[in-house]
Amino acid sequence: MYAGETDEIAALTVMQLYSYLVARQTLMIHSSLVDYNGEGIMFLGPSGIGKTTQAELWNKYQNAEILNGDMVFVRKNEDGFYGYGSPWHGSSAYYKNAKVKLKAMIVLEQAPENVLRRLDGFELLQGMMDQVFLPHWYMETMETCLDTLDKLLEEVPLYHLACRPDEDAVLLVKNELNM
Repeated sequence: MYAGETDEIAALTVMQLYSYLVARQTLMIHSSLVDYNGEGIMFLGPSGIGKTTQAELWNKYQNAEILNGDMVFVRKNEDGFYGYGSPWHGSSAYYKNAKVKLKAMIVLEQAPENVLRRLDGFELLQGMMDQVFLPHWYMETMETCLDTLDKLLEEVPLYHLACRPDEDAVLLVKNELNM
């Protein structure tokens, strides 16, 4: 077996696993996840935007537990949506086999001032679509994925946080979410 075959087998294995998970209302989202007193906050955005940095700030200033720094599973359970740490953690060192009920999801943007606002309407899809792994290889699974994403956006609020990497950003979110 040569290196290319190993990569192909790994990719097929991930596709098969993800198809199985999506059928069970589970999404894979490019994000970090913290557990703050039993409430989950996900930070979403492209690589390098500060997902892990925000998680570390919550850990430093609020003693939140970091469950994952880069790749989070989100699953619909009987009493709501939960975020799960995954073994895939990208460049982040954080991954933990644990779950927490989601309180909010936050799309990050680096900015000179900290500003938080709740997204609605079309902004919800804009904020999420680039961060959700969509199973394009199988139409039925894709439909289930989009249905689960729709339910997630109905149940868990999505915010936009323009921020600096500082304690004030943490306090702004904490106060807005009444945590």
